Amino acid sequence: MTEATTDSSQQDFQDLKKKSLKGMSALFVRQVLVKVIFFAGSIILARLLAPEIFGIYAVVNFVVTFFSTFGDVGIGAALIQKKEKLSQEELSTTFWLQQMLVWLVVAIVIFVAPLALKVYPTLPPVGVWLIRAMAVSFLLSSLKTIPAILMERDIDFKRIAWVDVTENLAFQAVAISCAFMGFEAWSFILAAITRALLGAVIIYALSPWRPSFHYQFGSVKGLIRFGLPYQGNQLFNFLKDSVTPLFVGAYAGAAAVGYVNWARNLAFAPLIISETFGRVAFPAFSKLQDDKDLMARTVERSMRMMTLVMFPIASLMAALGPEITHFVFTDKWMPGIIAFNFYCFAPAAIGIALPLYSAILSLGKPRILLLMTIGVIVIEWGLGVQFVVKYGFSGIAFTQPIHLSIFTFVYWYVLNKEQVRISVFRHVATQFVAAAAVGLAVYQVKSYFATSLTGLICCLLMCPILYILIIRLVRYALYKEFLDYLKFALKR
Repeated sequence: MTEATTDSSQQDFQDLKKKSLKGMSALFVRQVLVKVIFFAGSIILARLLAPEIFGIYAVVNFVVTFFSTFGDVGIGAALIQKKEKLSQEELSTTFWLQQMLVWLVVAIVIFVAPLALKVYPTLPPVGVWLIRAMAVSFLLSSLKTIPAILMERDIDFKRIAWVDVTENLAFQAVAISCAFMGFEAWSFILAAITRALLGAVIIYALSPWRPSFHYQFGSVKGLIRFGLPYQGNQLFNFLKDSVTPLFVGAYAGAAAVGYVNWARNLAFAPLIISETFGRVAFPAFSKLQDDKDLMARTVERSMRMMTLVMFPIASLMAALGPEITHFVFTDKWMPGIIAFNFYCFAPAAIGIALPLYSAILSLGKPRILLLMTIGVIVIEWGLGVQFVVKYGFSGIAFTQPIHLSIFTFVYWYVLNKEQVRISVFRHVATQFVAAAAVGLAVYQVKSYFATSLTGLICCLLMCPILYILIIRLVRYALYKEFLDYLKFALKR
């Protein structure tokens, strides 16, 4: 590689880094606001509605989501991954192909909805109409796929962020209003329809793209070859996560599903950071797929920054889980605390696994991810079901540390085989030790400080300060790197 080529590569990397960080900043700043509102809304809904209502909604959403996985052939991911410029013929063909599949899926859902009562005896008769109404939201959401893809390809997450913010705010506003009026499970369904409709309207207002009457299947056959394995991975991911609504719902009832989903949602709340990163990383890493060394350094840098934030959050949430539940959600949710503790493993592990996953996907290796997901399905349905039978509904969360550890190792191994040589341990060890130390310290002293809501808040505010001081003292270079990235990302 010549010096000129190296300089050009470095300049391209800096330009991509700047654009990616601005994209992450646009998503993160706005999504932090909406997640705060979402979290506040979830607290209100958790106080207004019984766990059974959350369980009913989870079951309804599962049924519709199951059928919706067949309404896509993964072309969206293929369009993002493709290096060449997309033609109007490809985009319009993709749009109409997806719409044909979606309308077919919605018709099937409306027809088979009554069968849900056979699978879930605890589901009330109104559940049939809840499922049919939820299918409408899926139909509306499908309309915005192509404009969103074009924005993601350009790493134009500023406009996407506005859509996300508006959708989530609308969902919370409608859900809370309907819950106050006694609509129970219908509160979630009406909120989902509102969110989907508003999102479609806004994204077309922000995007210049419109579908034309072009339909040439041959123009997307190559994309389907990439998309089908990717969509297969999405389908298997769905089957992996279906243990709770399908088995736990049928075996332990709707209330058990409500507890498990509450525990998962609370533990996964910090994943707003990883969600933002993941949406930017795939298109950004795809532009680096020809430079393996540069991709390796980028992945390692991503792991350092993500684990620096995710490790202490997961540690504190696990240490203070019972107190957060008692003061914020009330004790009626306390049966879900064991599951919550195990789900807290995910935010910590995702700081390592997600950059590795995004790198594999950007290299055009969706089949590897598909095989990995099949392995996790075996773990979830094999061990998970046994854990539920033996230990109750909380057992479904016991598989989290198992499959996330396996995922991380296999991702690392595959990337190294692809000449993307990544060192994991030396880039995350300091963060892990510091977060573990703070978490253990909090667990030991919380009985003295977290005895009131004020004490809990003070504890939550003081612990990050302690963690930052440890990082600054032990590894100042990491502390400085994070500050530089934060300043760069927030710079307008």
